[in-house]
Amino acid sequence: MEISLPRLAVYTSDLRRITGLSERTCQRLLNKIRDMFGLGKHQHVTVYQASDYLGIPVAELSVFMHRS
Repeated sequence: MEISLPRLAVYTSDLRRITGLSERTCQRLLNKIRDMFGLGKHQHVTVYQASDYLGIPVAELSVFMHRS
């Protein structure tokens, strides 16, 4: 099954829709994902990295990202 992604980067607003957490908590979550993958502050977190960290399949994440 091929997944159509609107974009590759994950933002705080996406994590808010996915998890239902506050904006600040989602900012911290993005930072934890960056730390896990050794990314710098200027680098974006990808859908694949967020999927791996959260344990949610990419296909399910992409549903929330289409609702921009």
